[in-house]
Amino acid sequence: MGEARLPVSRRSGRSAVDPPRVPWVHESVIDSDSAIAGRGLFANQALAPGQVVLRLGGRLVSTAELARLLDESDRYVDTLTILEDVHLVLPSATTLHYGNHSCDPNLWHVGPYEIATRRWIEAGEELTIDYGPQSGAPGYSMACACRATQCRAVVTSEDWRRSDLQARYAGHWVPVLEERIRHSAGS
Repeated sequence: MGEARLPVSRRSGRSAVDPPRVPWVHESVIDSDSAIAGRGLFANQALAPGQVVLRLGGRLVSTAELARLLDESDRYVDTLTILEDVHLVLPSATTLHYGNHSCDPNLWHVGPYEIATRRWIEAGEELTIDYGPQSGAPGYSMACACRATQCRAVVTSEDWRRSDLQARYAGHWVPVLEERIRHSAGS
């Protein structure tokens, strides 16, 4: 009950957007103390641009089920929006939980569940992602403490409307937000 229902391929029996059940983290990614927030993800070796370092996994839920989970949970619920009324809930207590936000991230989406490096990353550098290009749940808002030069102070589920972010992350939004951007541009 509450699990999102997606169109299923007759050939594979799976939806084109089904996530893996278990997340994957590249062997060069570790968690450690972070200056941004508590703990964070770090590279233990240099990483080239475009290298996939995280593959998100978990279960898909509807917006109503997500709201219920958020209301009832006494723990942080890691989630991102994939399609309209479809949200990925990441399993708790995984390394992915330590991924911190930055308004000038060094990671970004290269698919609904794949996250890759935006640029060269040095060993010991914290790995960050902008939560804006993956946050589409109604009413989402988070105060930002990333300390980046272009910090926007608040990250929201409406960030997809910002032309500066649309240009910066073109082609690197989760599918639903890419679609919202296309639709708002009239294409």
